[in-house]
Amino acid sequence: MKSQRVKPSVPGLAVHGLLVLAATLAGCEPGERTEPVDDPGRVGTSAMFRLADEPMVSIGVTGGQEEQELFEVAGAARLADGSIVVYESGAFRLQKFGPDGEHVWSRGQPGEGPGDFANFAQLLVPCASEQTIMIYEIYNLRTTVFDGEGTLLRTFPLEFQGSSAYDITCAPGGRLVFSGWGHERPSEPGPYRTTADMAFADGSEVAILREGVPAEDRLATANSAGILTGSAPGIWSRKLRFAATDEGVWLGTGDDYEMEFVDWTGTTTRTMRWEGPELTVTQMRVDAYREAVSDSFARGLDFRARTNPGQVGSSDWQQRFERRWERDQEALPPAFPAYDRVVLGDDGVLWIEDFPRPGEPSEWFVLDEDGQRTRSLTVPPGITLLDIGADWVLVTYRDEMDVERVALYSLVEN
Repeated sequence: MKSQRVKPSVPGLAVHGLLVLAATLAGCEPGERTEPVDDPGRVGTSAMFRLADEPMVSIGVTGGQEEQELFEVAGAARLADGSIVVYESGAFRLQKFGPDGEHVWSRGQPGEGPGDFANFAQLLVPCASEQTIMIYEIYNLRTTVFDGEGTLLRTFPLEFQGSSAYDITCAPGGRLVFSGWGHERPSEPGPYRTTADMAFADGSEVAILREGVPAEDRLATANSAGILTGSAPGIWSRKLRFAATDEGVWLGTGDDYEMEFVDWTGTTTRTMRWEGPELTVTQMRVDAYREAVSDSFARGLDFRARTNPGQVGSSDWQQRFERRWERDQEALPPAFPAYDRVVLGDDGVLWIEDFPRPGEPSEWFVLDEDGQRTRSLTVPPGITLLDIGADWVLVTYRDEMDVERVALYSLVEN
């Protein structure tokens, strides 16, 4: 169950590698596919997986060792020796844990100096290895690089179109791929959609990959004086999604069940299409979302009551929920995005997440070159996938006591 992630090249050098297509890695024959009868929107699946009942490794405690108390995990990766690196944006630190989950080292503190971190930094998972671990810092406009021993190797500036990257990932060999913040600025309240440019970089040298890609549904709001106060992603918004290989980038907009593969010249060399569930937002889905939001308010009250007995009142949670719901329902779109996140697995396989409907588990899948699902993975609600290999998955979640955890599970075939 060891990770197979390869050593990234040093930023600034040419990146070479082999694009491993999902079709060659699926390990399944066409005759093995079966057709589920309970969901006509799904296509045949040859291998269906779930998380094992218990994790192989669990990191995260409350009231214990300080390094085990996780705070806003912003990326975690499993390395070739089985160790796990975790970046916590709330704690401004990068940590390494051994294959058994024991703490090895911690690096970082708030600040702007070498090895310091600022808000909204993230671990670049696909190129994490025992030799090179990269953290991208939005506020400091730079990438910080450590080795597997926690030694600071270098930092280099990285900005795009006068700002930080909006979304960023890396190819296994270390090349960075990112999008801009979007060109459109709203003139009135309401929903709108941005377009963004995409680029890649070896070190701080930036090259445009593609311009004007449909990017993100956003919602502009106004204050009591009618002045626009900024915008944020809308509920169930379409977003530009991409995953980088050493030969190019898989990218899609979520408008339909389609992704394209773009080489480093910006040329589309392959388009992958598949069938999926109906995208229309029904009243049943809206009701499920309303119930989920209401439950989240109630659970928050219950947790505060249990942790601060005698100090938390219950009179206002319903009013706060109604105010939230009044705002939310005005922004609900007529259709769901076709898919949510895309992740390049540790073994080179592209995993795609069906856009999660309210209250439903997360469904991830791998496609062959004909658009047929060859692997599927069900992840329970509330659990976020961070990294994945051929027979394991690394996730983060909050337990019943609201303790943040990172856990390694083996994959079990249903």
